[in-house]
Amino acid sequence: MLGSSTVYKKAMLLIIVGMVAGVFWFWVEPWVVSPVKFANAGVWIKPLVMLCILTACVGLALLLVKNKLLRLAVSGLVALPFFFIFGYNHYYILALFIMLLAHLRAVKQIHIQEEGRVRVDIKEIMNHGLPAVITPILIMISFAFFLSPGVQGAAKQGQLPPTTYQVVSQVVGTFLGSEFEALPVSERKRVEAQLIDDVIKKFNQVLGPYFVFLPPVLAFGLFLILQGLSFIFVWLGTLVAMMLFWVLKRAGFIRLKMVQKEAEELEF
Repeated sequence: MLGSSTVYKKAMLLIIVGMVAGVFWFWVEPWVVSPVKFANAGVWIKPLVMLCILTACVGLALLLVKNKLLRLAVSGLVALPFFFIFGYNHYYILALFIMLLAHLRAVKQIHIQEEGRVRVDIKEIMNHGLPAVITPILIMISFAFFLSPGVQGAAKQGQLPPTTYQVVSQVVGTFLGSEFEALPVSERKRVEAQLIDDVIKKFNQVLGPYFVFLPPVLAFGLFLILQGLSFIFVWLGTLVAMMLFWVLKRAGFIRLKMVQKEAEELEF
């Protein structure tokens, strides 16, 4: 009876990871193809929320599951919805391989923290384990962005992506807005639009020969931005993991028990 209960709990845990991963990648897809990655909160808020929940679920799963094959299953369930939504590509296989290696690193960090403490400290365990959970997800997002129709199309057409137009618009409006204050509103908009078009055309002329390198450069730039923000994702994921752990503990899904441990002592 105890064995069947354990199997049931492990199955439920894997199902939850798979479902959360499916929702996460479903909401990431419109964010990846959107020309406004960060300007519109309606585009990025849902993927961010689900990223925190997904990383918390994966971190807890890697903590609770001791079987090596089941740990691989956790990684597979995180990546499987990605392939359903974005399709197959050899770059995605590389990203999956990176995820498997990173999750092995996460498992090591998680269990070092678990075994090296007298009391189970979910906050410290997740703080050390979640960076290796989040980074491969960000890599997969960057690969999806690299192969997105907008980025690939911009490289083939020899034009900067729509995001560049929005950046130039904001820069022109910020730095030259005071120069146009004396003009009527309609004339001001026409002059701004003309200036923006001239800047974009100049960019296209100068950078035209290098557009073949545009997709990897943009994808790497996106990864650097997301990786730079990863400390926020780790903090939020840890917070969610602590709340989920408390709920699972209160519900009797997991238990804490006292055990005797042997430890090495250094003599000199």
